[in-house]
Amino acid sequence: MDHKVTEHFITLSLNPDSGRYLVLGNYLTYGIIGAVLMDLSLEGKITIDNQIIKAERDSKPTGISAYDRMLRTISDSSRERSVKVWVRRLGQKSPWYRKEMQKYLAEKGILKVEKKRFIGIPYRLHYPARPGARKSLVNRYKDVILYNKPGEDHETMMLGLMLACRMHRVITKGGPERRKLRKKLVEITRNNVSETEISNTIIEIREAITSAVATTAAIASSTAATGSGAGGYMVGFHLLRIFKWI
Repeated sequence: MDHKVTEHFITLSLNPDSGRYLVLGNYLTYGIIGAVLMDLSLEGKITIDNQIIKAERDSKPTGISAYDRMLRTISDSSRERSVKVWVRRLGQKSPWYRKEMQKYLAEKGILKVEKKRFIGIPYRLHYPARPGARKSLVNRYKDVILYNKPGEDHETMMLGLMLACRMHRVITKGGPERRKLRKKLVEITRNNVSETEISNTIIEIREAITSAVATTAAIASSTAATGSGAGGYMVGFHLLRIFKWI
């Protein structure tokens, strides 16, 4: 089972110096779900037809817990659901999928793990295991985006994920290059619209992530406005929630 989209998403999302994520919040939540779905699509484990995700019921297990759980969840559902619905539903378990993939990539020698504690609470930091791995990946995607180098299927998928999760912000420090990356990503995704299965998958998953991020942000904003008088007792709760992103 190829895991290149998820591997690249996690590697590019991590700060190689601090071991923490540069992609945060809803973009990390739904980005990891989109990455796993893209890998499953490239392997033929799922298909997207008229915005509906269909799992291959007779396909063999991948041997990777995150992929197998997602496949079971989709195939065992009592009804077929759209990509947007599945991204939002699976997003509720996003920390589990991310941590399972981190564990798997560490076992494969792609990530290294550093155990830490904060006020007695254990957590882990993750880094690319090979020095310069993230930089090489950044340079490769810059070649594809800025200099029109041909990309492989998983890289083409990753471009859609980059646009949906605003990852142009984390693969360059800013300035004119960041703006150019964003502009080129938009141009590439618009110009690559076709009737191919890969193109359709990219569009559907990208739009589902964008929709889920916007919907979740709107709900959070409404809840915050309604409960603004609740006081400071929520501070400790949110402090504990921070650790699910580590």
